[in-house]
Amino acid sequence: MDTKSLLKLRGFILALQFCLFSVSSFFLASCSQEEEINSASVILKSGSAYTAPGEEVSPGGKINIGVLASGSGSPLTYLRIERITGNDTTVQLDKGIYAGNEGFDADFSFPKGQAASEVWRVLVMNADRDTATASIVVRKGAGTSYGPIRHYADLVLGMQQNFTSPSYLDADLGLVYDDVSVAGKESTIDIVPYFYFTSGLPSPSLTCPGYTSVVGYYPLINNWPEKNSTLFDYNTSDNDLISPAAFDAAVNDSLLVTGYNPTKVSGNCKYAYSGKVIPFKTQQGKYGLLKIVLADEHEQGTMLLEIKIQQ
Repeated sequence: MDTKSLLKLRGFILALQFCLFSVSSFFLASCSQEEEINSASVILKSGSAYTAPGEEVSPGGKINIGVLASGSGSPLTYLRIERITGNDTTVQLDKGIYAGNEGFDADFSFPKGQAASEVWRVLVMNADRDTATASIVVRKGAGTSYGPIRHYADLVLGMQQNFTSPSYLDADLGLVYDDVSVAGKESTIDIVPYFYFTSGLPSPSLTCPGYTSVVGYYPLINNWPEKNSTLFDYNTSDNDLISPAAFDAAVNDSLLVTGYNPTKVSGNCKYAYSGKVIPFKTQQGKYGLLKIVLADEHEQGTMLLEIKIQQ
């Protein structure tokens, strides 16, 4: 073989070696990236404050679940809590979260249903999309444990352009505040009303300080140090599943907890017309019912409400 051919062969071999080296480096890098995926973890708290695995709880009684979770170096971004009875799974809580190196530590309370046995499953996911689950089985106890309620009538709230009536409602205590008197009480506010047109229809509506669009109607809320998120069961309201007469007859929290459908909730409730009954759940975990006695259909108007809420 002549010198020219040898030089060409040598160049080909060097080029082939370079390609092999590049491909190997790519796969090594890929493997390294896969190995760097952080694993999420979750455990349920134990102790007298929390429901134990296999514990019997009467219908209406509280199931207390404490969650400790970590993304193991990757922030936690998602939390879901499910109630499983037989082949039926009901999502009780579904929310985005952010928990960095400090991890996630929170307590939740839910009412026991009528099923003989319920599996309560907690799922977390981190930014690497790795998930972890933990669960307990809760059994049905004897009798019922429905609790007492508070009842507040004749609550008047002003819409966003009504500057004479208070607009901010503390649902737990039945207190209302205006822009001035709410100072220092921001962390207690659960509900605010507003009016707008949606899909061509007039819509007296209810929302909460934690709902994103609320600051478009109440700019002051943008500067609040704490903003509660209240969830409204719009499906029950839209379909009139609870009548005003049923609201009036409620003397304990049975209807408050059983009438709330956690799978169809939002921090905003449209079409809150006169005569509607709306189940809700506060950020503090209390279940309640709102009865719209009268709702004006303009932004300078008012809403007249009745509320029943767990003590």
